[in-house]
Amino acid sequence: MQLWDVLKYLAPVYIVGHALYLVYYAIDLYQFNPFIKLKPLSQDEEDFIADNFPIYREFSPQVKAKCNERIIWFRSKKHFVFYGDIDRKEDLKLLLSATTVIMTLGLRQYRMMRSLIRIIVYPTQFYSKINRRHHLGEYNPNFKTIIFSADKIWKGFEDLMDNRNLAMHEFAHALSFEMNKNSSWQGRKFRVGLRRIKKLFAQEDFLIKLAASQYFREYGLTNIQEFFSVAVENYFETPAIFKNDFPELFDELQKMLNMDFHYNKEGRTFRTSLEN
Repeated sequence: MQLWDVLKYLAPVYIVGHALYLVYYAIDLYQFNPFIKLKPLSQDEEDFIADNFPIYREFSPQVKAKCNERIIWFRSKKHFVFYGDIDRKEDLKLLLSATTVIMTLGLRQYRMMRSLIRIIVYPTQFYSKINRRHHLGEYNPNFKTIIFSADKIWKGFEDLMDNRNLAMHEFAHALSFEMNKNSSWQGRKFRVGLRRIKKLFAQEDFLIKLAASQYFREYGLTNIQEFFSVAVENYFETPAIFKNDFPELFDELQKMLNMDFHYNKEGRTFRTSLEN
């Protein structure tokens, strides 16, 4: 058999094989791959989540089960890419997955299929070729990608009440982009809430109150999108102060995220409509 005859047989095999690979890659890229095994959370992993999210210990058994199910899906289906020398990669995957799941626990559509495919992590600050600056974190809606610096992710969980959490901040950007394209009832409610926040943000007396209180860090005053992300950080880290000082804004976020904080003499309790 001559070389040409061999190539005639091999060429179709290569073409079919390459086509199947592209289909497999596309399915995997868009989180539909049925061959990815969903690994359940261990007790150590649940304890790790609780250490970084004290609210996790307050969940009812039903909400905790739903939370775990979503974390398992997110950790398995989203593409995590690590560049450079980074320790505790699995812990970072779990921490980032738990962040977005707890933030969206009141929403029925939590997978961010329209807004987030890839999560990239560098050891420390990275250089963005898009705006030619060094960043600690960045959300790129065009590539459906969030980029983090690992050291700042961990920094955000050192003090759980300082209203500074890079992971929560960037995922809030992705959530806003997701809900802007969501045609569901929750998506429409989210957009209504964002318009109301934008209206508040445009009022001079509200801006004066923001500046005087110093409760929201100055970066949040950059624009409405940054203000929303900063407000989400505050909402989860210091909800009691938030509700007391800015009740109107707090109520809007509560409706948008479909999350309901309640208070009693013993402290904070938590509920979402998923329990109803």
